[in-house]
Amino acid sequence: MVTTKTVRGHNTFGLIEVRSQKADMTVIGVDIGGTKALAVAMDDGRIVAEQRSVLDRSTPTIDALIGAIDEVAEGPIDAIGVGVAGLVRVADGVFVWGPHVPGTEIPIRSLLAARYEVPIVVDNDANVAALAEFTTGAGVGYRNGLLVTLGTGIGGAIVIDGSVYRGESFAGEWGHVRVAEGGLLCDCGKRGCWETRASGPALARLAREVIAANPDGSLAGSLQGSEVIGETIVAAADAGEETARALVAEVGRAFGNGLSDLIAIFDPEIVIVGGGLGSVGESIVGPARRIVVDSVHGGNLRVPPTIQVASLGPSAGAIGAAMAAADLARVG
Repeated sequence: MVTTKTVRGHNTFGLIEVRSQKADMTVIGVDIGGTKALAVAMDDGRIVAEQRSVLDRSTPTIDALIGAIDEVAEGPIDAIGVGVAGLVRVADGVFVWGPHVPGTEIPIRSLLAARYEVPIVVDNDANVAALAEFTTGAGVGYRNGLLVTLGTGIGGAIVIDGSVYRGESFAGEWGHVRVAEGGLLCDCGKRGCWETRASGPALARLAREVIAANPDGSLAGSLQGSEVIGETIVAAADAGEETARALVAEVGRAFGNGLSDLIAIFDPEIVIVGGGLGSVGESIVGPARRIVVDSVHGGNLRVPPTIQVASLGPSAGAIGAAMAAADLARVG
């Protein structure tokens, strides 16, 4: 006999009021982006294993996924959820393309289903992160909001009346809204995209320019040979290095300008900032929040939405993918 219990929360498509769940259900969620794959195994809603792997573009995406799944799978599993940074057709589980993840038209769902013989759900990484944050994280209690991911690039998810909105499939790719005609070349192949001004690589580019111009300066000294990436520059800023603080604030302001545009379009109750760089907290979000307050449409005649750092941190995508997998297993 199967023991069941009642659960409440969101699924991938909307709000679940009451649903029956198998006891001791084990699901796996994987979030794969431009530089990492993070996998979690969840048993009855609890994380029982977690593994982060560093990736490079020479690793085929499907191989990276299989490796991440196998790292955390310690026994029978009921379902697998995958979040991928890029364009994903949820209906058939195909990763179409992404500027930071290798491969095109990869039938992830069918390939993983053939290997593991369990239900598989594949979605955009920001959509599954939103599922997690609006179910158990910073978005609890809100029905209309945005999740903006800030890391190797900028992505996002739209929650309207408690459901993730996808458009025809690919809504939320606002990192590729062009903010500067003829601007810097983006990894997507276009010029002037928002993420060329506000992302981990944008921050790293600014830092490299400073170091090249002043190799004996305080920024170069504070990094002490560390890799020049967004996270190390934010860490230097948090430690009080003035040049790093100025660069982080510059990126934060560029991020805030974009958020102001999104707020003008969507009028959300809350904007949750997540992803590898967004989860560092006030270093980036503080300057962005101040820009929003100063530039939001309507000025002091309206109250800007809450801008909140994702409470689940960089694990939100993997947790949300596992939640989506559990929802799929319940109805499967």
